[in-house]
Amino acid sequence: MNHLKFSQRGMTLIEILIALALSIIIILAMLRAFVTTGKVTAEASLGAKVDSNIMLGLIATDRILQGVGYSINNHVPKAYAFSNDVSNIEYLVWKISDNKCRALRNYKATDSNADNGLYIYGTEDTGYSCDDSLNKPDLTTNPAPTAERLIRIENTILTSGISDASNKIGAIKIELDTLNDSQRCMPFGAKYSLNTGEIAPVGGKYQVAITVNTYAASTDTPKPIRNVTCLFNFK
Repeated sequence: MNHLKFSQRGMTLIEILIALALSIIIILAMLRAFVTTGKVTAEASLGAKVDSNIMLGLIATDRILQGVGYSINNHVPKAYAFSNDVSNIEYLVWKISDNKCRALRNYKATDSNADNGLYIYGTEDTGYSCDDSLNKPDLTTNPAPTAERLIRIENTILTSGISDASNKIGAIKIELDTLNDSQRCMPFGAKYSLNTGEIAPVGGKYQVAITVNTYAASTDTPKPIRNVTCLFNFK
């Protein structure tokens, strides 16, 4: 009786090594895609969070500034510029009574672990003590003037490299513009032209412009959003 002989041939060592190499390449590619996707997702989430904070903060700041100068004897607001950037306001101070003030502060942290942002000082109804020079809030006093943060720019967006010297995400700039009689502003951007024969100019004498660079649509150049508030109570 003849016995059938079957050839049993397995994989060679070279074939196994090639299969292992291909498997490792595929796994590494998948891990790389996972890491890249996770980084993009985390960056987009942080950027959206910062932009949301900016928008809500600008709305709150606009509401606060609309009331600046109300019931005050036309005492003008005072701006304190940064020493290293004279075109940008660090403190904007205004009176709320004869000897009490409030102040808007553009805070730029010197500590890399701290957040930048926009603050208002003197949040209580009484504000903080000041004189006719409209002094800045004294943060060394105990207790220090009450404060509320309006906009938070997390330091993570700066230290992670998402914000850089080109796009400047989170950079805040405050300007106080003095308007001549033909430029007087009205609330909510409304325009008003002087009628013939009017003696006194109509509209506010000052306006505050706050510009913040956002994450949305950010590229190598800054993408700012600008909010302008008319200080209508100052004639």
